[in-house]
Amino acid sequence: MSKNVFASVVLGVALCVGHAQAQQARTVDGSETEARVAALQALWPADLVQLTGQYLQQYPRGPWADVARNWQRRATDSVRVLSRGDVHLYRSAFQGTGEAASINDEIREAALGSQAAALRLAYRYQKGEGGLTQDQNRYVGWMQFASVLGSAPASYELALYFRKEGQPALASQYEARAVSLGYNPPLALDHVRK
Repeated sequence: MSKNVFASVVLGVALCVGHAQAQQARTVDGSETEARVAALQALWPADLVQLTGQYLQQYPRGPWADVARNWQRRATDSVRVLSRGDVHLYRSAFQGTGEAASINDEIREAALGSQAAALRLAYRYQKGEGGLTQDQNRYVGWMQFASVLGSAPASYELALYFRKEGQPALASQYEARAVSLGYNPPLALDHVRK
């Protein structure tokens, strides 16, 4: 009988230890998930760099580590672009909207250095589409961001924009950038070319 009691106690302890280990594993998994979700929800490039760095520090071999490394590299490039004096785009442009998840996804893609996403955001601000208000400053800022990321169409469009705004020096800079990026502008831009 005492052997049965002893076996029951050992079994009970083993079950408690197993339960505690399983609980600890769930907590670690939960923490990993929370760290990943925090990075997935970030929109500002500097926040993406920080949160992916924290994830990689805590989970260097985690299930999302390869993606985190890629995102960290891409967001670091975006931080460099945003620190330039010729890109007038600030943290407030990366706030997103609570209602339109597609806009938030678009902003995150742009924060990760997507020229195409930056162009789409510029056009949405130009026209006031997708839940975003019409804003010429944001349009120009997103175009500048796309241009420095290497978008020839954004560079050319900025050349046209600044030419119409009576800023030929800026227009010629963006036209030269568009050409250096492989864009072939028409022979005559418009009748206002100087």
